[in-house]
Amino acid sequence: MNFLDFEAADFACDESFQRYCLEENDTDVLFWESWIARHPEKEAAVQEARYMIGVLSARQGSRLEQLKHLKDGIARYDLLHMALEETPERNASPSARRTSSLFKYAAVLAGMVMLAGAIYLFNRYKTPADITSPKTSIVINAGNDPRKTVVLPDGSSIILRKNSSVELAAGFNEANRKLTLTGEAFFDVTQHAQYPFIVHTAAFDIKVLGTVFNVSAYAGSHEAETALFKGKVEVTLAGKPEEKIVLQPNQKLTTNAVTLPAPASPFKVVPLDADPVNHKAREIAWVRNRLEIENEPLEVIAGKLEKWYGIKVTFADEAVKQYRYSGTFESETILKALDALQLSYPFNFKMVNEEIIISK
Repeated sequence: MNFLDFEAADFACDESFQRYCLEENDTDVLFWESWIARHPEKEAAVQEARYMIGVLSARQGSRLEQLKHLKDGIARYDLLHMALEETPERNASPSARRTSSLFKYAAVLAGMVMLAGAIYLFNRYKTPADITSPKTSIVINAGNDPRKTVVLPDGSSIILRKNSSVELAAGFNEANRKLTLTGEAFFDVTQHAQYPFIVHTAAFDIKVLGTVFNVSAYAGSHEAETALFKGKVEVTLAGKPEEKIVLQPNQKLTTNAVTLPAPASPFKVVPLDADPVNHKAREIAWVRNRLEIENEPLEVIAGKLEKWYGIKVTFADEAVKQYRYSGTFESETILKALDALQLSYPFNFKMVNEEIIISK
């Protein structure tokens, strides 16, 4: 095993390294002290990993209890991906079986990194004094990662989309289970009789008891939506505390302050948009690591590309906005995705100052 390739999360997940940090085995202590002395370039990652393990073993209560909650969260993560893969493998094509296998390996890898990742994500933005204080909120950012999975202290799991973030309220899982979302996230929430799970956004609040759902609420966007896959949620629109909408599985609520006329309802509830080929909900195509486009205008596609790749897309010509395309993209760069779209209906594009400009 090449420890030189390890980052902080990798060290924290290594059982031998854990025993060294907790001084549980003399052989491991001697090995790691010698290795660290020979590789001073890894000191920062080692110290960060030691801090993670210290939080898990000392500051977060019983280590065994934390591992139990963590394993439960990983199991829920595995079940989540099994639910996303609805087609039985025995009836699937070779391509579908390969995709299913990839999800299984992804779930295993997720389990390996969650041990450190769950603690790391809650502490990377705080000092040790902040972490122990129940009066401090905690911010988790996806940053530039296409998606980031987090196991919360209550065992719930979140998949954050790129450039999205959640802020856990002070006292989360001790006095409440409230958080604020900016961007998009997929939730798998555990039940808690005392504290309901509350998601705050600029457009609405969502109250859940135990469910699986997706929320899209980007800052500066006039549109927001929440899509329900399992359980039940109660949605309260911003500024309308008396108006509560209860969603059933396979429904989504959308708000749009611009396109909906003033006398109309500020929201609508519609069925989830199932893909006609694989029969999976389009609302969580991003969770399945692919971008799917079905006969959509380039203006709409540009908005999806902005969220998917994290780069601004603008138009130099109005006419090109109405060009319609279909396609599925998984690992392509945005430039390759645009090249592929050009094949069916030509247009031009260029990158200027980290911005893509599309023209005829």
